[in-house]
Amino acid sequence: MNAPLSPEREAERLRIERDQLAAAAKRASAALQSLMDDTTDPGTEALAAQYELTRILSSLSIDTSAVDQAQYLSRFSAVPSEIHYFLASRLPEDVHLNYQRAIGDRAVEEAAKGLRMEANAASSEGVLPHLTEGWLKAADHIDPRKGGGHYPSKLIRLGGAS
Repeated sequence: MNAPLSPEREAERLRIERDQLAAAAKRASAALQSLMDDTTDPGTEALAAQYELTRILSSLSIDTSAVDQAQYLSRFSAVPSEIHYFLASRLPEDVHLNYQRAIGDRAVEEAAKGLRMEANAASSEGVLPHLTEGWLKAADHIDPRKGGGHYPSKLIRLGGAS
């Protein structure tokens, strides 16, 4: 079961939903306007729908930048700096750092595992035990699962991102 959201998180969730709904209404309004412009008799229903959408949209303060930029980012062309800027401009710094740490910690865990495997392979090949023990201690020292800390320790900033 999901934990209840804090009032701030709930307000943010509702703002995002409102902006997404407003963006969809804006697209519908543009489609209706196009229908009315291209048709000699758009009909009473289309005129009423367009009026209602226009009235609702004029009363909303809409921030479509998040929706527009999210649609711009493409899984086929987005580069790390674009993704970083997108996240940095929307997430509080501590949340962005925790996101980076989730990735960084996983990478360091994998590196520590690789170091342990290399130490065990070297040990079986007759490398001096004090050397392989040092490798194992180093792996434990950096591994977040073994108390090695969180990586990165500070927010990584790419390019001109905030």
